[in-house]
Parts: sequence; structure tokens; C-alpha cells
Amino acid sequence: MTYTVELDGRRVDLRYEASGFQSGWVVYAGDELVERCSELMQARGLALAIASKGP
Repeated sequence: MTYTVELDGRRVDLRYEASGFQSGWVVYAGDELVERCSELMQARGLALAIASKGP
């Protein structure tokens, strides 16, 4: 499962990675792994913050 946040040309992807007890959401800015989050809302907040940042 993948969600995308895009704002002013900045794209951040949220991907769910199922891997047993380590399953969770991974936040990518482009091809760069930013952070792994256990909760969708935590990952979503991080993605919005990254997308909202200026260049």
C-alpha cells in the first residue's frame, strides 16, 4: 500500500512494509528513506511536514 503527498512539486511517499512484528510505514522523499514509523498518522504528519518545507 502506498500513499503520496505532493505540494509545490515536492513529493513524499508513504509505503506500508509488512514484515512481521516490524511492520510499519516508511517515509520516502524522492528515493531517500527518511524514517520508519509504526503508525500511519505519524508517517502522514512527517510527510506533510517534509512536503511543506521550502527548498
